[in-house]
Amino acid sequence: MELHIDEKKLLKIFQDSKREEMPVSELSKNELMNSETKVMRTALWLSGKELVDIVEKKKKHVRLSKRGEDALNKGLPERRISNYLKERNTNSISIKDIGSILDKSEINPALGHLKRKNIAKIEKGIIYFDNLDYKDEEEETLKKIKTDANIEKYNPKIINLLKKRGLIEIEEITDRSIKLTKKGKEFIKNPIEIKEEISQLTREHIVDGKWREYHIRPYDVSIPTEEVYPAKYHPMTRVIYEVKEILIGMGFKEVKSPIVESEFWNFDVLFEPQDHPARDMQDTFFLKYPNSGEVPKDLFKKVKDIHERGVVDGKKISKGWNYEFKKEISERMVLRTHTTVSSIKYLASLSNDEKNKPHKVFCIDRVFRNESIDYKHLPEFYQCEGIIMDENVNFDNLIGVLVEFLKRLGFDKIRVRPAYFPFTEPSLEAEVYLEGKGWLEILGAGMFRPEVLEPLSIKKPVLAWGIGLSRLAMLRLGLMDIRELHKNQLTWLKKVKYVNEYKSE
Repeated sequence: MELHIDEKKLLKIFQDSKREEMPVSELSKNELMNSETKVMRTALWLSGKELVDIVEKKKKHVRLSKRGEDALNKGLPERRISNYLKERNTNSISIKDIGSILDKSEINPALGHLKRKNIAKIEKGIIYFDNLDYKDEEEETLKKIKTDANIEKYNPKIINLLKKRGLIEIEEITDRSIKLTKKGKEFIKNPIEIKEEISQLTREHIVDGKWREYHIRPYDVSIPTEEVYPAKYHPMTRVIYEVKEILIGMGFKEVKSPIVESEFWNFDVLFEPQDHPARDMQDTFFLKYPNSGEVPKDLFKKVKDIHERGVVDGKKISKGWNYEFKKEISERMVLRTHTTVSSIKYLASLSNDEKNKPHKVFCIDRVFRNESIDYKHLPEFYQCEGIIMDENVNFDNLIGVLVEFLKRLGFDKIRVRPAYFPFTEPSLEAEVYLEGKGWLEILGAGMFRPEVLEPLSIKKPVLAWGIGLSRLAMLRLGLMDIRELHKNQLTWLKKVKYVNEYKSE
């Protein structure tokens, strides 16, 4: 059995003393150990190897309180009265005169103790002592406690009286001893060689040959070590980086746009009517300052026509919404409610030549909804949105891209079903299957409607999709409450495990 040098030293003490059990306090005084901490640490190692047992015995010890220390130095109040009378060669004193001997707070307790101990009698306000040199067991016990804390040596009745007077304190302590087990007794029957150990072999050891004189301590790689928590990304940041890496790997380019937009870009261009419920104050954050902004003049007219009559440049596209489209509503400023506005502004910025080329872009950024905070809703969260524009793309291509994207995210069982979104047609929702949770909706997608593309002079089909990254982060981290993501609990952040693969079976 391989033993640490300290383990050998502790067993050597038992071997030399020929004893089976020794107090920790005694072992710590041996030159091979030097401290109780070292004895206990070594004993714990040996107990793990079943060579010793650590024996604990609970004991009560008594000690003087601060009041008890003062009483021992100055004398108990009743003793100070008797000493005062001895100095004046009298055995009596009036109660009103003892104020010159005792503090005001001590007078009444002292009178009570004189009566209880039958040391003196009190008549008509006068205290009479029969014997000024009386013996007091309480006083004698206090003196002994000063040097001996073993409570078992004292009269329990006296201990209780002293405790009530606040002169002593009782504490429970644990006496520890180390006892050899049967296996330990067998082990020390053989000689124990104490040879200096080293845990690191240096150049000097090799050059001077002294390495031969040392025992090189082996490493036990199975021993648990202290956990190390290196710096790492916040889980939400990690989700964002993961999604970015996947999309860039699929050939997408990242685009950005401001978090403050006009209703024109946030709603109107996406063919969302100006009286749509999503544009109410209950769902959208409106800015007080600036409360309005400019809209592009030429594009505004096209969007106005498509809303009112379903017409772009005189060409009938659809029935439109048949209402009066108001510029003052389009100019109102809001915190964007989705990242689709980034894709729309990207499409609007394309030159005529660029509109003839294929494009794959995505945006990951914060969006804002005027929603009450609960376990699955926050007023601010991250959303990822992407589009593909090409001459020959279709709905099947959209499904194929989404399935590939979700597989790269680690989901292996995916299905799609029809859905409705205001600015795409046809539309779908993608669901993933998680063991124990069933089917979960993960993203929405569709093809931009002609009413969205025609005002932008986009003639090619555009596939679009969006996913809430907070929902993905909850799945990654096994959370049931979205608020846990933003509490900044360091213990959780250190230990949280990040799952990036899901199996349906």
